[in-house]
Amino acid sequence: MTAKYGFKIEGGNSDTRYLTVGTDTVSFSVADDNGNNLSSSALPHIGDQIGTVVSNLGGGSSNSGTAIINAPINPHNFHHASLDINAMGGTVTARYTPSNSARRNVNDSDDSGSSMQEYLYSGSLGVDGLKVIVGMAKEEATNESVATTETGKYKKGGISYNFGQFAVGVEKMDFESAATTATQDEGDITKAGITFAASDTLSLGLQYAETERKSGGTKYANDEEVIMASIGYNFGGLGIQINYADVEHVNNAANTDAEVMQIRTIQKF
Repeated sequence: MTAKYGFKIEGGNSDTRYLTVGTDTVSFSVADDNGNNLSSSALPHIGDQIGTVVSNLGGGSSNSGTAIINAPINPHNFHHASLDINAMGGTVTARYTPSNSARRNVNDSDDSGSSMQEYLYSGSLGVDGLKVIVGMAKEEATNESVATTETGKYKKGGISYNFGQFAVGVEKMDFESAATTATQDEGDITKAGITFAASDTLSLGLQYAETERKSGGTKYANDEEVIMASIGYNFGGLGIQINYADVEHVNNAANTDAEVMQIRTIQKF
C-alpha cells in the first residue's frame, strides 16, 4: 500500500490538491480538481477540447448555452472523496462531493451548496487505439422541500479510435439542471472530432458540436453549432497550439454568432 500527496500552485493560490492511499488496483482519494472525471473527453483534440475553448461565450455559466458542451455538472472540481478501481483496461471511479460551494480557491469551508455524485469508466477496454468514457453525475436540489425542484442530471458517453496517423471519435451528452420545473435547463449535445498527425511535429484537427436546448420544457428555436479547426506544432522544447472556433447561435439565441481564437504555448524541460 502507498500514500501520495500533491498540489499545484496557479495564480499564487493552491489549485489542485490530492491525498491518495491505496494499491495499484484500488485507491481512495480526498482531493479537489483531480482524478478521473467526466469533464475529460474521448474525442481526439489538439490542446484544449472544444468546450473549454468556447465556454466563456455568453457569460459561461455552468448551465447556459455554450458552456453546456463542456461538463455542466463537475463534482471533481470541488472538494470530494473518490474510489478508483483499475479494471477492464481503464479506471472505474465513484465520487462524492459534499458541497459544490467548497472549492480550492473560492471558499474552502462553504458547505451551503448542493451535494454531487459521479460514476464513470474511462479506458480502452483492453483494445489498442480505443478510448472510451461513459458515466453519469448527479447534483442534488438545493431546496428539496419544494416539490417542483428537480435534481440535476448529467450523462455522457464517448468513443474514439486511433489508427495510424488518424484518430476519430464521437460523443453524446445529456444534461438537466437542478432547478424548479419552470426554470430547469436541459441540453442535448452531440460532438464529433478527427485529428491527423501529418508528421512527427505537425498535427491537424477538426471538431464539431451541436447543442439542442430547452428551458422550462420549451425548446429554443435555434440549435447552437460550433466548428473548431486546430493545429499543433512541436519545435522540440517548445510547442504551439492554435484553435479557431466559429459559433452560430451562442446560447441558442438568434443572431448571436461569434468567433474564438486560442493560442497556447507549451514549454518542455
